[in-house]
Amino acid sequence: MKNNILKATILSLLILSMISCHEIINGKSEKDFKLSRKNVEKELNVKEKINLEKAFRVILLESMRLKWDEPKKYRDQSFDDISLKLVDGLSYSSIYDLAENILQNDNKKEIEKISDEIKILENKKNKILNIEKKLNLFKIESLEFNETEWFGEMSPQLEIEYKYIGKTDLKSPFEISLELIEMKTKNAISLEGRGYENEEYVLKNGESLYLTIDLEKAKERSPDIWNNLRYPIKNPILSNYNLELKIYVSNLYINGEKIIKPKITTKEIDLEIAEQNKELKQILNSKGTLDELELTNK
Repeated sequence: MKNNILKATILSLLILSMISCHEIINGKSEKDFKLSRKNVEKELNVKEKINLEKAFRVILLESMRLKWDEPKKYRDQSFDDISLKLVDGLSYSSIYDLAENILQNDNKKEIEKISDEIKILENKKNKILNIEKKLNLFKIESLEFNETEWFGEMSPQLEIEYKYIGKTDLKSPFEISLELIEMKTKNAISLEGRGYENEEYVLKNGESLYLTIDLEKAKERSPDIWNNLRYPIKNPILSNYNLELKIYVSNLYINGEKIIKPKITTKEIDLEIAEQNKELKQILNSKGTLDELELTNK
């Protein structure tokens, strides 16, 4: 029993002796740091020297974060001052461990941050879906190309029957937005809103709004498409005429509350979520080690 205790004591002393023999960084001043770093590096191989440089850069970034996060605490200290204090009295292995702990803690914080941002985006998407559901009160019942006289000449126009499909009567005020663009160039043929302000105006389920869009601009831009057409053309496939139509309720009142269609779409939010998930996956796959870092020139 005594022999075992003696052996354990000797082993502990040997370990402490080996640890104490390693050079440590002196962070009392820039001059002391440079001198002690040279002494530490004498004990290191090429890979360890590279890791030491990586570790110092990580610790310098950490000192910057500390000063930004706690400006009062570090008010009279430079980034270098903070870095020197962090490494003062540490051996190579301790500096290595400190740097990797910093990297791993940063990863945890970034994972929490990105996860919170994804939750915010998902909540935002759900709110938009809820608004869109409230505004999804019409459907295009029919389209027709026709001609009308325009300053003494016949000009094409798009006639739209926009059918109300809501379950309850729709009372004004509300506004319908129409966007007609050229598919190839994305140039606008018409961007306009139609407001229904009359307080006595009421739409019942199955009733329709009848809207028209002048197509003279489309004819001028693409005469090869529009010349020699015979009208009327019922339910045309708009893409065959280089056209894309968007029509939607842009705002209305429900129980005295004004509901406005969001400018951002759920598709755009889905793209943001995908980007955040991509970044999150990269961080989750990272172990937070110095080996994962690439040493570049200062």
